[in-house]
Order: sequence, then structure tokens, then C-alpha cells
Amino acid sequence: MLHFGYRRLAILFITAMSAVLYGMFNYKYLVIIGISMAVTYLFSYIIEKKSGDSSNSISIKKKVSPLIPAAAVLFHVAVLGYFKYTGFLVDNINSIFKTDYTFTAFLLPVGISFYTFSQIAFVIDRYRGEIPHYDFLSYAFYILYFPKIMQGPIAFPKEIIDQTRDIESLRFDADRFGRGIILFIIGLAKKVLLADTIALIVTYTYSQAYYLDTLCVIVAGIATALNIYFDFSGYCDMADGISQMLGITLPQNFNSPFKASTVQELWQRWHMTLSRFLTKYIYFPLGGSRKGAARTIINILIIFFISGLWHGAGWTYVVWGLVNGILVIFDHFHKRKLLPVKIRQMLTFLFFSFSVIIFQASDLTTAGVMIGKLSFFTYPGFLYRTAANLTLSETYVLEEAVQLFAPNMLNIYYFVLMLVVVIFSLFLMTRPNAREIAARTTFKTWQIVALSILACLSILSLSNVQTFVYFTF
Repeated sequence: MLHFGYRRLAILFITAMSAVLYGMFNYKYLVIIGISMAVTYLFSYIIEKKSGDSSNSISIKKKVSPLIPAAAVLFHVAVLGYFKYTGFLVDNINSIFKTDYTFTAFLLPVGISFYTFSQIAFVIDRYRGEIPHYDFLSYAFYILYFPKIMQGPIAFPKEIIDQTRDIESLRFDADRFGRGIILFIIGLAKKVLLADTIALIVTYTYSQAYYLDTLCVIVAGIATALNIYFDFSGYCDMADGISQMLGITLPQNFNSPFKASTVQELWQRWHMTLSRFLTKYIYFPLGGSRKGAARTIINILIIFFISGLWHGAGWTYVVWGLVNGILVIFDHFHKRKLLPVKIRQMLTFLFFSFSVIIFQASDLTTAGVMIGKLSFFTYPGFLYRTAANLTLSETYVLEEAVQLFAPNMLNIYYFVLMLVVVIFSLFLMTRPNAREIAARTTFKTWQIVALSILACLSILSLSNVQTFVYFTF
């Protein structure tokens, strides 16, 4: 058995190193998250003192005014609102009232959207009596744990903290450690080999939004969906892999979302921890789907409005959220079971791909121009220019050979390369996901060799790595 003192020491070490890592972005971030944590823990302490029975929800609600948890939640929402949405609010006030107020952003702490939701989950679960008053170290570990603080997943307190109290789960397990390595390699490959490659197409198409032809807009939408998926799910796989090595299991955040046959199902598979957070703390308290069709529609739109706004301070995010809400409502009331599953999966992917054009565009005007080009076919020849942005270090020798021996074929080379990247990425969507691969009981020799090559290629590509998409959220 792992001695209690060693377990506490291990948790303390990981928590301290997580704080150091987070502070390396900007030491001021530690002050902001420190104040946030102090408020939440003080709230938990007040409940402990007032109720006497920290696990009895009836006792808590009798002795603790609901204004106390409401104040704690409002505090966290206000902090998030100040840092993330004040500039957006000021810009809209100036636009509506023709004023010229200015707001100089202090800073936007990395991961504030994620750890704010973790704090809110702790406050509400504590008031409901679902969790006890934990010691401060356990609570700090839950908030600061480095694989999840910057990009999630948004774990519930009990999911993480209870694992730190299971001594056996913290004992080194070679099999679990190996599966963690597999998850990390797959996640890293998703990020540096796929997401960052596809990002070259995304960056170019949106910078040339007004000049694109219809085919380029279609490519832009598909590339954006794939880029966001590989980028975010790649991070989650790496976070999950590191956690497995440390004996911690994070909640699943992606479950092959592009295998979904409806948009509603896609959102049950995409960013799953955000969806369940909004469902548990907002959708269900609003009545869910239990109060008739009209109320269900309103509740779904509220959830997706909040989801869109959570992603970013801009009308593009809000409209994107509402568009997905409308698609989910359509799926909720009108089933598409008459169509074959493969057709439904393709339609769902295309609906989502066209919706993320709004998400990725710099403003609604740009999004409108791009989507408008889908309504009538144009072809001014921008497809080759788009493909020419795929100048990859991995294919440098091949590109130089084409330039040397067949320079007239260079455009065809870029086009074929883009086609291969997109088709290969779409093919991967049909295969087992990272968790399913890591869960296999045995691995063949060729699979181990393939993973080793993948790891080497990913490490060699780290020099060109781009910022994670969700770092801005």
C-alpha cells in the first residue's frame, strides 16, 4: 500500500508544479486564479460551519441561504465577464449609441473559461450536498491540475478529487502508463501532423474570404471543422495520456463526433464535458424537455447561446451557437431515420462544417459573404492558390523534385497533396478513436512500429507547431 503521507506528498508536488507551469504564462494569472479559488473555498467553508452536515443537501438548504451560492456563482461570472467580455460590451455600446468609450484589456488569463466553469461546478455541487468540504490541497489539485486547466476537460469535482484518495490508483501501473503513452502520441500527431497542416488552408482561405470561389468555401468549411477537431481532441488525448501515466482518469471530451448521424448526436459526442455542464447546471434547472415543446425550444436556444458566447466574445460565436441550436431543435423534433446512416452522417458533417465558417470568420459580414457563395457556383481558380499554401517540411524533398523535373505540374502537385490530406483526415474519422485504440488488450508488431514512427514524425514537426485553437477561449 502506498503510504498516506506519500500520497499527500505526490498530490502536493503535482499541484505545486501545476501552479508553476500556469504562472510561467504570466505570474499575474496566478493572482487572478488565487483570488477565484479563495472565494470558492471560503464559500465551501461557510457551508461547513453553517450546516454542520456537509453531505446532507436538505440540511444545507435549510441552514444556508441560496443567496450565498448565488453570490459565489455571480462572482465567478463577473470575473470571467470582466476579462473576456468587457471589450465586446463596450464595442457594442459604442456601435449602438454612437459613443467613443474605450476599454484597454488588462489581460485574458489562459484557461479562464475552463477553470471558471470548474469553480461554478464546485459551488453548485457543494450547495447541493453532492460533495463534502474537501481539504484545501484536494480542492487546489482539482482546479490547478495542469493537463486540464488550460483547455479542459471541464471535470466535476468528485471525478477528480475522489481519485486522489484512491491509493491504489496512484500506484505505478506499467500497463496503464503504456496506454497513456499511446494516447499522448496519437494526440500529439493529431495536433502537429494534421491540425497544424490543415490550419495552413484555414488561415489562407479566411484571409482571402472575399475572393474565394464556391469550391474554396466548401474546402474552407471542411478544413475548419477538421482543424478544430484535430486540434482540440489532440490536446484532450495528450491531457488524457499524461493523466493516465499519473494514475488519473479524465472524463472523455470527444467520442468520434463525426460518426454522428444527427447534429444533436454530434453535440453529445463533441466537447462532451461542456455539453454535460450546461445540461446539468442550466438546461435541467430550466425544465429541460419536461415542460412542452415551446419551452424545450427556448431552453435549447438558451444553452446554445451560452455555449456560443462561452467560446468567444463576438457575434460570430453567438450566431454560430444559435445556428447549431436550431439544427439540434430540428433533429429533436424531426428524425431523419428514413435516410441511410452513411447519408445522415455525411449531411451532419456538412451542416457542422458550414456552421463553423461563422465560427472562424472574423465578423458576420465575412461569414455572410462566404456562405453566400454556396448559393451560386463561382470558379475564378482560387483552389490552386489555396492548395499552394501546403508547403510542408515533411514533403520538402518531393516538392523540390517536382519543381526541378516538372515545374508545370507544381499546381497539380499542391492540389493532389491537399486532396490527400483532406481525404486521409476524413478517412480517420471512420476509424477507432484514440481511447478505443489505447484500450486494446494486445498490439501487433507493426502497430507498435507505426506508433514509434508517428512519435518520431510528431517530434520532428514540433518546430512548426501553432497555438492551440482553444487557447483563445
